[in-house]
Amino acid sequence: MPLSRLRQQGGAVVLTIPGEIIASMGWRIGTELDVSASGEGVSITPLHRTARGRKTVSELLAGIDSEEIILLNQELSDELSSEPTGREDI
Repeated sequence: MPLSRLRQQGGAVVLTIPGEIIASMGWRIGTELDVSASGEGVSITPLHRTARGRKTVSELLAGIDSEEIILLNQELSDELSSEPTGREDI
């Protein structure tokens, strides 16, 4: 279990949260946290839910191979233009 110590920085008291905890929570620099006292402990929770493991639309689109899409569209077009093989209603 990582340990942390309170320290003085100017007029504030600072608690450093170990990087492995920050990473496991999906937090980043600038994440706003709600800090509240609870008995002899302290609860730290993000103000906004952090989506972990999700990609943005631009990240998803960047992973698309345009040649593969062209081939897939050609294959589907060929299948749709072929004669029915079963009891399909055309």
